[in-house]
Amino acid sequence: MASSMAELSEQVSVRVRVRHQPTKVVRRFMSSHKSPIQVLLLSALVGIFTGFLGTMFELGVNWVSKQRTVWLESSISQAVPLWMAAILVSGVLAMIGYYLVHRFAPEAGGSGIPEIEGALDDRRPVRWWRVLPVKFFGGLGTLGSGMVLGREGPTVQMGGNVGRMIADIFRLKDKEGCHALIASGAAGGLAAAFNAPLAGIMFVVEEMRPQFRYNLISIKAVMVSAILSDVVFRMLRGQDAVISMPQYSAAPLQSLWLFLLLGLFFGIFG
Repeated sequence: MASSMAELSEQVSVRVRVRHQPTKVVRRFMSSHKSPIQVLLLSALVGIFTGFLGTMFELGVNWVSKQRTVWLESSISQAVPLWMAAILVSGVLAMIGYYLVHRFAPEAGGSGIPEIEGALDDRRPVRWWRVLPVKFFGGLGTLGSGMVLGREGPTVQMGGNVGRMIADIFRLKDKEGCHALIASGAAGGLAAAFNAPLAGIMFVVEEMRPQFRYNLISIKAVMVSAILSDVVFRMLRGQDAVISMPQYSAAPLQSLWLFLLLGLFFGIFG
């Protein structure tokens, strides 16, 4: 009788342990600060959010630019000369971006890539709660004004801030994990800016090589984020290339020696 009771008690304890084992695994996973799977899953979230934000930024910049042209061609140019209207409209849009940056987030000024490099080098803080809205709406004003600027810098900075935001939301305390998420956000930002995931990966691995901490998990996180960011971009924006390449006819054979001179000239000049 005592042996049967002991066996029954042992079976019950085994069932209880089996029943609570998934709960312990989940708790251990969420409380772990150095889980490679956790970093990769969070980098996937970074890529998805960065792709959505980068796509909305690209669509917003195009919309503001088109609206500026419509304003100049319709009502404003009828009251003042076209050249003066262009200066006024572009100046107002640029001043909106300048005011937002100067008033709320000075670190959002410029391209933003040096800020991310400084964050990867643990020299610059990442205040995503103020940089993200200021960079987004300020970029709409400055880029929409017609200034000779690109979307890659702002999108890279917003992507890096998204990486830090995800790390803070999920309370990731591991410095290496936070570093990987910021780098993956930067890669996702460049991928969303140009619809080019390989460019995003190579940008972080090559351009940010003094600050990027090379290890297997960080490189995987960068790849996951860049690919998912580009997937989101293509789902919302389409499969067309952002920068279309024109098609030229083949050069005549007797003119090929000119290309040698051209390459030599640009090599010396560069």
